[in-house]
Amino acid sequence: MLPLYSFFSFCLVAVNSVQAQYIPTDTQALTIKEIEHYYLDAATNGFFSAITPCTNYQDPTAPAPDNTLGMQTAAEWIRTAFHDFVTGSIFTGLGGLDASIGFETGRRENVGAAFNDALLFFSFFYNAQVSMADLIALGVVTSVANCGGPKVPMKVGRVDATAAGPSGVPEPETSISDTLNEFNTAGFNDGDTVTLTACGHSMGGVHRNIFPQVVPASAIGPNNADGRVPFDETVAVFDVTTVNDYVHWTGAKGGPLVTTTNKTVQSDLRLYTYDNNQTITQLSQSSAYFQSQCQGVMQRMIELVPYSVRLSAPIDPTTTTNLKPAAIYLSVDWKGNMALSGFMRYVQVAGAAAPPGTLKITLIGRNGQTTAISATGTMSASDTGTGIWGPTRSYPFTLSFPATTGLGGISVSGQTFSFQDTMFVVPGMSNFSPTPPTFSTTSSLNTVSTYTVNITVAYLTTAPPASLTATFNIPVPQAGTVSPTISTSTTATLQKIGTVGPFTIFSVITSKSLSAKQVYGTSVDVAAPGQAAGVKFFKPFNKAA
Repeated sequence: MLPLYSFFSFCLVAVNSVQAQYIPTDTQALTIKEIEHYYLDAATNGFFSAITPCTNYQDPTAPAPDNTLGMQTAAEWIRTAFHDFVTGSIFTGLGGLDASIGFETGRRENVGAAFNDALLFFSFFYNAQVSMADLIALGVVTSVANCGGPKVPMKVGRVDATAAGPSGVPEPETSISDTLNEFNTAGFNDGDTVTLTACGHSMGGVHRNIFPQVVPASAIGPNNADGRVPFDETVAVFDVTTVNDYVHWTGAKGGPLVTTTNKTVQSDLRLYTYDNNQTITQLSQSSAYFQSQCQGVMQRMIELVPYSVRLSAPIDPTTTTNLKPAAIYLSVDWKGNMALSGFMRYVQVAGAAAPPGTLKITLIGRNGQTTAISATGTMSASDTGTGIWGPTRSYPFTLSFPATTGLGGISVSGQTFSFQDTMFVVPGMSNFSPTPPTFSTTSSLNTVSTYTVNITVAYLTTAPPASLTATFNIPVPQAGTVSPTISTSTTATLQKIGTVGPFTIFSVITSKSLSAKQVYGTSVDVAAPGQAAGVKFFKPFNKAA
């Protein structure tokens, strides 16, 4: 059996001290931390792997990328978000970016593999705190910025639909009046419609195997088995080339939805000429103008959500802090020694100082007072990366202290991050077996095994209950869509096994048959009788990516 601490990240969640101290029921804070992990941390098999390089095509059912088809994952992710969002209504407050696209792939308006390709890939990162709709939004943000475009603000908190939404995605044959009406219902005026279409068609192209009424059979060839005709010459770069080609009638002249000889499906041409080419000409005035306009319309696209949904502030290390704790866990042993371990993440955003070689991490005790206990985090030579915000560096650390002192937070480089030690999973007293296969975004994770988990929890209380309840949040298949949903039907009872200083220790051993993919998406909440979860989103089998 292996210790849990080598596989999981989120026993505790930190928040910046300018906010209220973290409480386990603050689910949006947990979601932000998980999305930050996908968005900012270096990861060999992480979220960016499918769109790096931007020419890449990742079929999640295949063992490796296949770039002989003429398909492109980054363009697929943008198309998926558009088809999901555009049937939303600002008048009813329903629909928008809600992952209902998964239930709608059988419709003619949603023809092609793009949607299930995207949702299947995203499902490897789906869990109880990260909705499929948030992952679709993250797909847009990462595709655009990773491929040379602007940084579209990323907020979290979207809620997944449980059924199909209304139809109405514009098709190549759709009349200009119906197209504009559909966009208007989603909150986009005529100029916005031109802008979003031009921005969305900056990468990728139109495929013979999907739209034979647009693309001739001659498009199929070596390394282009799907028969793609690109929108412009820079198919893997988010730039103004498509617009300039159309305005100056050069290169691809705006792409096949402009130049096709089948006038019935010249949807881009009808749209661009609707206002006598005024909007499209404005977009061509400069690359900077095009990028700024795309940033605005794409942000509005991914932020069209039902009225009942409240999104977070943007995840932006330039406006909050570029130094944060991550992958934090807390432990205690039978002698009453505690340790806080994890790493500090430093993102070298534009204008920031070069990353320091070391960081001093100082303990704040349970009583809120800064202590003399500290540890040094040294910059990792291997856990590094370069993301859309700049180079990312990590500083692993372990901070040791007595249980009587406890944990209230840490102080690093003049910033304070608050924690709680009221209830936490103890990694040194917990274990699991067998080891799941190495995480990857391929079908290799479909293997099912019986996993045995020993979860041990420390609870700071003067009146301990007889037991605690663990609820397992397990991704399971969902009828009508390739997107999973979360099942909370599996529970276990933790029994009291002893005390350590001020903590009462509870433990349980339980088994469950799961696929390795489910294993990596599973989390556990632990609660005392009649109380909200004291441990929330503990991941026994956290992927290293």
